[in-house]
Amino acid sequence: MKNPHHKGGFIKILGLVFIILFIGAGIFMLTSESFEKEPPKIIPQAQSWNLKNYFAIQVSDNSGIKNFQVAFIDESGTKIPLEEIFYQDSACLEGEAFMPLGTNPKKPTSKEFCIGIKAPKEIKNNIAKLHLEVSATDTSHWNFFGGNTTTQSLNLEIDTKKPQVAVISNSYKITQGGSALVIFKAFDEHLKSVRVFNGENYFIALPFYEKDYYIALLAWPKDNAEFNATIQATDEAGNTSVVPINYYRVAKKYKSSSIQLTDNFIEGKITSLTEEIGERSLDSFADKLSLFKYINEEVRDYSVRRIMEVASNFDREVVIEDFHLKPFSPLRNGAVMASFGDHRTFIYQGKAVSESNHMGLDLASIKQAPILLSNTGVVILDEFVGIDGNAVIVYHGLGLSSLYAHLTQSAVSVGEEVVAGDSLGVTGSTGLALGDHLHFGILVQGHEVWTSEWMDSKWIADNITKVITEAKNTINQSH
Repeated sequence: MKNPHHKGGFIKILGLVFIILFIGAGIFMLTSESFEKEPPKIIPQAQSWNLKNYFAIQVSDNSGIKNFQVAFIDESGTKIPLEEIFYQDSACLEGEAFMPLGTNPKKPTSKEFCIGIKAPKEIKNNIAKLHLEVSATDTSHWNFFGGNTTTQSLNLEIDTKKPQVAVISNSYKITQGGSALVIFKAFDEHLKSVRVFNGENYFIALPFYEKDYYIALLAWPKDNAEFNATIQATDEAGNTSVVPINYYRVAKKYKSSSIQLTDNFIEGKITSLTEEIGERSLDSFADKLSLFKYINEEVRDYSVRRIMEVASNFDREVVIEDFHLKPFSPLRNGAVMASFGDHRTFIYQGKAVSESNHMGLDLASIKQAPILLSNTGVVILDEFVGIDGNAVIVYHGLGLSSLYAHLTQSAVSVGEEVVAGDSLGVTGSTGLALGDHLHFGILVQGHEVWTSEWMDSKWIADNITKVITEAKNTINQSH
């Protein structure tokens, strides 16, 4: 005969197991990412649209998106789902191409992507507003495996009017490899961005003097044969105005030279610099040539990118009311050892094996000569930078910086405010330098430009000071 107490004990144990499993399942659901409760985020990239460009909507979720829908609500209130939807498999990026969602086999798989929509055919160009409804459901198992859903209504203002842009003043000419200034007015109630384009690179325009006015220094890179300067102003709806800047363009040829490489040079300077950098061991190189190419190409490329990164990172909101500069003269009685723009071809064992552009001015006097600052600024870099060795960059405003390289040691630190006459350090031969000298460079929003212009008082007066004065007079007369 079975013991009833034994049966009751088994039922209690079984019940306890169920309770433990139930609590465990609850804890798992509350803590597991697959049961997360946060709904998807839907972020329209603007509140207005011109009906011509893609309208971008960013969608993101912690667990991923299972499905989404965009619908147009017509005048009668009828919801019409849009069949033609495009996407970027990343956060919304301006200028990035959209891919068709319906035909491309690679659909968004990331937890954050960008929907791009085109205007429905039913839309008339003369409407003032457009009503869209966007919904997205995530892959969470919450809500009985149904997931979390977000639905957002968008009432978009239709704006097809381009920003108004007018050049107020600009430098008369620009030389290949050199710089120029432009001041202009750009107005739109919903202005989003203003920038200057040289046919290859964009330059940020900074606020100038009064509301709706902007100023920008731009560069004509030495190797850009297709220089063509324009102002581009874009509003939130996607309307863009493109206005030319009528510079007189002066082509310039820069010196070219051939340099013979010797084993002694590679075994000496190149080897010691490689060891100082410390990223690769000497035995990782197949031969002397690969060691030289590593320094002249890979390390040089890093140095250029690092200098660009630092010199292009500046305050873009500060209002420029004036800009005074003295000619740069960083080294007293310095003799020119190499000029800006020199193109060098390196010859090894009778063959051209590598090349480079020298994008600064090399000056030499006595060993460990003091380097003097010509214009007030803020130190934005003080570090060892590949081929530049110990380098200092000073930011002077308006996107303009000066570079001092190959120093034995610096006398400043990042963030320090320095004034004209201060010593930045002493010359040396750190980095890819054969003898004690200063490599001096001028950077416009990170782009290396012809140094001679910025060492010439007349050029500064004609291309910077007078342009600013003329623009301010024009603005004052308009009141």
